[in-house]
Amino acid sequence: MLGLGAAPAASEDAATTDAPVVTREVIGTSVKGRPLTVIHRAHEGATRRVLVIGSIHGDERAGMRVVRRLLDRTDLPRRLALWLLRTVNPDGTAADRRTNAHGVDLNRNFPYRWHSSARGSTWSGSGPLSEPESVALRDLVRRLDPWLTVTFHQPLFGVGANDKGMPTVRALAEGMRLPVRDYVCTGICYGTFTGWVNNRTDGLAVTVEFGRTVPDQRIRWAAATVVRVGTDR
Repeated sequence: MLGLGAAPAASEDAATTDAPVVTREVIGTSVKGRPLTVIHRAHEGATRRVLVIGSIHGDERAGMRVVRRLLDRTDLPRRLALWLLRTVNPDGTAADRRTNAHGVDLNRNFPYRWHSSARGSTWSGSGPLSEPESVALRDLVRRLDPWLTVTFHQPLFGVGANDKGMPTVRALAEGMRLPVRDYVCTGICYGTFTGWVNNRTDGLAVTVEFGRTVPDQRIRWAAATVVRVGTDR
């Protein structure tokens, strides 16, 4: 396999300069048939599985820059297995809108505390997992069983508090120079992706909210923090 030379004398968690192996997999398609492609970057034998989702809402694109930076990194710790999904909503991204091509908010379409809502920017769809993008993401998480999933949003500027893993939340917030915030959901926040992961799987999902504008330095902080925290568990 390419990029799997002899390990350095440092600890097994140390970042290495030999390139990790990269594989690409189409895990599904959007409503309009656009591929949902996940990229796996890891050294052979890596077991600390971390899933990074750059965008769920098509008009919140800053997280895709974090994914791009993680794709460019070669100095990954040997135990870190990164799974990178640039966007789960390519139709919304192409149209610069929050929802998918059916007008569904994919972050309200998951089967944890889902409920029907009025059509609009936070429409939850005709039922839980009514959208092909949601199904593909659900199936990916079930198959990978990542210990940590980080999903990026805008513009609320903070890292969502989470009783399931507050030490990890605090570590992410500190590294990204963001406050920890309690994003209290009312009627419109049912059926969220992170809610489903945290209550229906063994893994931890953390929401990171950038601001409306995101300087390159914050993108660098975010990428470096994902690598560090993803290996520190």
